[in-house]
Amino acid sequence: MEDGVTPPKAPDLASLKSMFEDSANLTQTARLESRKDGDYYHGFQWTKDERDALKARGQPDNVFNRVRPAVNGTLGVLKQGATDPRAYPRTPKDEESADVASKVLRFIADFNRFDDLKIRGAKDYLVEGTCAAIVEVDADLQVVVQEIAWEEFFYDPRSRREDFRDARYMGIAKWQYSDDVTALYPDADKALEASLSGGVMGDDTFEDRPNDAAPTVAWVDKKKRRVMVVELYHREGQAWQRCVFHSGGLLAYGPSAYHDDKGRSCNPIEAQSCFVDRENNRYGIVRDMRGPQDEINKRRSKLLHLLSTSQIQAVDPSAIEVDSNTARREAARPDGVIPFGWQKVNTSDMAMGQSNLLAEAKGEIERMGPNPAILGRQGESSSGRAQLVRQQAGLTEQAVIYGGVEEWEFRLYRQMWNRARQYWTAPQFIRITDDDGAPEFVGINTPPTDEQGQQGQPMAGPDGQPLKVNDQGQMDPNGKQAFIMPDGSMALGYQNALAEMDVDILLDATPDTANVQQEQFQMLVELAKMYGPQEVPFDDMLAVSAMPDKRAIIDKRKARAEQAGQMAQQQQQMQMQLAQDGAQADIENKQADTALKSAKAQTELFDAQFKADQAFIGIASPAAGVAPYGVTGVPQGLA
Repeated sequence: MEDGVTPPKAPDLASLKSMFEDSANLTQTARLESRKDGDYYHGFQWTKDERDALKARGQPDNVFNRVRPAVNGTLGVLKQGATDPRAYPRTPKDEESADVASKVLRFIADFNRFDDLKIRGAKDYLVEGTCAAIVEVDADLQVVVQEIAWEEFFYDPRSRREDFRDARYMGIAKWQYSDDVTALYPDADKALEASLSGGVMGDDTFEDRPNDAAPTVAWVDKKKRRVMVVELYHREGQAWQRCVFHSGGLLAYGPSAYHDDKGRSCNPIEAQSCFVDRENNRYGIVRDMRGPQDEINKRRSKLLHLLSTSQIQAVDPSAIEVDSNTARREAARPDGVIPFGWQKVNTSDMAMGQSNLLAEAKGEIERMGPNPAILGRQGESSSGRAQLVRQQAGLTEQAVIYGGVEEWEFRLYRQMWNRARQYWTAPQFIRITDDDGAPEFVGINTPPTDEQGQQGQPMAGPDGQPLKVNDQGQMDPNGKQAFIMPDGSMALGYQNALAEMDVDILLDATPDTANVQQEQFQMLVELAKMYGPQEVPFDDMLAVSAMPDKRAIIDKRKARAEQAGQMAQQQQQMQMQLAQDGAQADIENKQADTALKSAKAQTELFDAQFKADQAFIGIASPAAGVAPYGVTGVPQGLA
């Protein structure tokens, strides 16, 4: 006991080894058949005995592989029908958190190149029958998704479900060099040396590749100093345990370090099988293709042999005797002369029968893969919408197959989210690149900020540790971190704290829309011809086109449009200023004209008054001596 913590009890090594050996023994037949399915995918479709028989018969041993195109077509449909993880809130308070959760999942998927990993896993799912991956965190606390090769994955052989939810254990068995194991587990040096004399198992499906040695797999390889290292996750009650061991001892053990959304220990391995038969044997779609593929190869070989060779028979016993080998050689030559008394046997009916059966076998194997409607090979001149409708209708028969891959993908995203919630507790920023290529930085677990963008400072409790408070304002070790804001108020919790988010994860299908986009572009071109560029602008046509580097062209046009808009705005302002200046000048001119007219009127009035006064002065002149009309005195204006 150290620091009051009781170390976990070491499990029994023998029982752990028996789990692996039990899985290897009970699934050996299924693994050998899965390996054969893989051989058919890669074109190894004739056995050695069949090749020897064909060679002795003079028939070709050509392989006309129809399995790989059928599987690759299915993988192509999966790749085109990409999915995008979306988080949806479970409560109203988590509405803002859902968008952050979606971006976190996109970041993790981009970091792990999850789309490529999913296609590789889907190939194992379709060919060998089972795909598996493990979701962990590395030394930098980055969420890491690693594919598990089907031949290194083992599981509870009594599991019956395709998704392995009823499996009590599963794990990874892999060859490792002893010095690499010692570097990871220094205390295991002596046990590793002792295990180099370990036992042998009887299943070579776990053997290393390429396999040119014994048909059995050993726990140890003395010559290359390697050991079989098993990482096992097994359930005890409701808790999952993790053990790493080899034949000579334990390397690590204890409860699983990873939790589910309820905080319980969980198994980080997610696996999915395509089909499971009544004997719990797991297999993929190639299993049903092997019969038609064999028929194609053998009938093509037989048909080619019938067309390139001739059968002869003696028709005249009285003819001069000729050796049958000589007659056969002459019949086989393009310019040969068939001896008298011999003739070729008509085999056209046999060739026709072989040809008809060959066509039927081809049609059968093509029906097992994506049909031409799904792959878009029919109706090339039809619209993209019509092709999309045909593809959706053609996928009905394979909906179950695609559903298994989607279920496996969904569970992996859920594991990614649980790893991020559990381990991403420190403030950090993640970068998300949207569809337009513009990066966006999202902060998670960041301190709260006020309206001016200033961050709050974490508060410490009486013991000097970070102060955590519940919603009632009471100290609670399971509560939220308390912060003191610049204005002296207290705020609880980090912004975008992943551990506090409660969301549901769904997968939104984002199918390939190339054909639909081309159709929309053609429709827009026709509309532009009808209504002209004013009603259908060039920028709209450029946005929906498939032109390479159109984003750079759009940005340049946008910059030129903004520059032209600024120049037009400046010209408009200048014109408005000139108009205002002109209007002011008109007002001033009108005011000047009014003042001028007023002054002129006053001047004219003064002139008229002056003339009147002068006239009056002339009438009332002192030289006359007498005021006219009895008027006396001076005029009023001269007083």
